[in-house]
Amino acid sequence: MKALKKTFIVLMATATVLFAGCAALTQLVNLVNCKFNLANISDITWAGINLSNIRNVSDLSFSHLQKAATAIANRDFAVSANVNVNVKNETPNPAKLFAFDYDLLLENSPLASGQNKNHTYTINPNSIQTIPVPIKADIVSIIKNGQVGDVVNFTRNLTDYGNGKESNVKIKLTPYAGTKENSVKLPTITLNKTFQ
Repeated sequence: MKALKKTFIVLMATATVLFAGCAALTQLVNLVNCKFNLANISDITWAGINLSNIRNVSDLSFSHLQKAATAIANRDFAVSANVNVNVKNETPNPAKLFAFDYDLLLENSPLASGQNKNHTYTINPNSIQTIPVPIKADIVSIIKNGQVGDVVNFTRNLTDYGNGKESNVKIKLTPYAGTKENSVKLPTITLNKTFQ
């Protein structure tokens, strides 16, 4: 079934970029054959505080707590992070990724989504390239009492997910192949530590 789906995607992609030239078609087919996994999640920030290594509220410094208090008073619960995705190209030719969508889920419910069409990445032959997927989530809907601990718990879930541990968080990635003018959406991947 998976092979049939890939064949169908390649056929659709071929039709879509037929006029884009041979090189674009080769790069598109190569991206279909690439595999993706989750490298890690880094630079988890809220209110100007890097929470990537914070496990408990007691890990926060006094200046962090001051920033957190200001953010809470302003109802600012916007968290950002880099989801670092490994793209593995086992073909003898380059593959090109020019866009992707992402969905952030908490306990299997959508929390945030976004897309990036600003960067084009070329994955060299027989190599693995790490691509940063910047995500943003306003987690005000999951904050119970406006507590710093609620934010720390969420970011701890992000960190655990990035390390391959059990977590209430999941991230789905939908890569695009082809060209900006003629694009093909590839199947959505729920990122984990296994190449898929």
